Amino acid sequence: MLVSLLARIAYIITVVIGFFVSSVVIFPGISPGDLIAGLGIGSVALGFAFKDVLQNLFAGFLILLYRPFHLGDQIRVNDYEGTVEDINVRATKIKTYDGERVVIPNSDLYLNAVLVRTAFPSRRTKITIGIGYGEDIEKARRVMMKVLKNTEGVLDEPAPAVDVVELGDSSVNMRVLFWSKSIQTNVRQTSNSVVSGIKKALDAEGIEIPFPQRVLQFADDKIRVERVKEN
Repeated sequence: MLVSLLARIAYIITVVIGFFVSSVVIFPGISPGDLIAGLGIGSVALGFAFKDVLQNLFAGFLILLYRPFHLGDQIRVNDYEGTVEDINVRATKIKTYDGERVVIPNSDLYLNAVLVRTAFPSRRTKITIGIGYGEDIEKARRVMMKVLKNTEGVLDEPAPAVDVVELGDSSVNMRVLFWSKSIQTNVRQTSNSVVSGIKKALDAEGIEIPFPQRVLQFADDKIRVERVKEN
């Protein structure tokens, strides 16, 4: 693609030089200095008229030169995320995970932050799971770690982990951390297996995953506990 861009630039330069030479030959009264002066004024006008086009052109050149991402990489730009299909001199085409195409101007890619999800072979996934306040934290940790070690797609290195991160309103929240191959399909399938496996394992061990609770105290000192299911 970089070769194609350089070839197009060389073609434009050749056309401009050919225009100069043919103008001098056809109109002997015109000197090369007059053409250069006219080109200077015209280039300023064209620069304003095609500012966005030229900005995308140079941004595309820099992207192809420094290659912050490649064809086939999965990236996120603003609200768009998908696989890079094509990088040309004007825009970059991305195929979203829903099978749609997004055409993003190269200037947006060059001037804004781009998250390259497949820049490295693996990436980490974080899942938060709550257990009841009356449950044994270390037992729950052992159950979750066993699921992580036995789930296909979870990498041994870097090692998975389960950390207590928060004492929530109605649960002790534990964060499950694991690494998998960086391709989105692999991440999604592995996450599904991990969550399903942890749910089954906690149920089998009798460890409660509580619903959010709300405590209401009335004037007569009677306490009512309401379980509020999240939609």
